[in-house]
Amino acid sequence: MNNLFSKSLFISVCVISLCGCITHNETVYRNPERMKVEFENETAARIFYETLSKTTVPSARRESNTSIEIPVVFEHHSHVIDGENVAFNSAVKQCDTNQDGKITQLEARIFSELRQKRAH
Repeated sequence: MNNLFSKSLFISVCVISLCGCITHNETVYRNPERMKVEFENETAARIFYETLSKTTVPSARRESNTSIEIPVVFEHHSHVIDGENVAFNSAVKQCDTNQDGKITQLEARIFSELRQKRAH
């Protein structure tokens, strides 16, 4: 009986010590290159950049967390943070309605009005 208990204890200790956990933590900063854009004139550039600075809050950057876990065996945690260029590129795509790479004064004004309506 004592021998059976010793074997059981030994096997239990081996199983517990061999159980490992594979853990993977990852933080990804997603900040693609800024899109190249031209402006029709200085007024168009001023309207665009003023609107962008007023409606984009740095603390409102998009972040996402993903966790996948199989208890005692596997853990994977992923944290993705979007940089400032993501917001800039999104604003350029929204503002440059005909996607010709040039923001006109009319496009900038429409962009500004739309962003101001969303903010209120």
